[in-house]
Amino acid sequence: MLAGVSTFAACGACGKGTPSGPKNTSASASTSASVSKLTMTFYGDAGPRNLTMWTNAKDGEEEDLATLATHEGAIGLVAAAEEDKALRPVAMRAMAHARGWAHLPFLANVAAGPDAAEAKAALESIIDLAARPRRSEDQEDFEELREGCEKLLGLAKDVKSARERRVPAVRALRMMPCPKADLPTDLDAK
Repeated sequence: MLAGVSTFAACGACGKGTPSGPKNTSASASTSASVSKLTMTFYGDAGPRNLTMWTNAKDGEEEDLATLATHEGAIGLVAAAEEDKALRPVAMRAMAHARGWAHLPFLANVAAGPDAAEAKAALESIIDLAARPRRSEDQEDFEELREGCEKLLGLAKDVKSARERRVPAVRALRMMPCPKADLPTDLDAK
């Protein structure tokens, strides 16, 4: 009986509850909540988010960002960026290390968005994605790749957009396996 209680307490402390979040009904709910806040936070259907990993990645070390990208995956990073404004900059930097192209539409939308700092971070991640070696799973994300390429092409062709956004968009499009499109040449060095 004591083993069953300790197992229940351990599961309550790790923050793993129902898919909609932890439900601490034991007398140690406050202890479980504080342990959960220190190490794991449960986000709806996305599952637990390891806050230690996120904190380590805030410094921008490539190894920590790659570890976070592997742990969360492309869609997990997008979900974190959409759900929590505080995690958004870290998530976008980590997206440069995530496999596939599932996160490209999100990055392309941010790159074309109103916030200049976020657009710059998104474009930096897109360029890193474009420059990486191709992987076999890239073909699984064909629709996301197409959608992201279309959004980037729109940004590259938008003469009203700042040059600081258009040039990285063109640079990324030249490196990515996007469907063939006429890229603007007004930004080329003459």
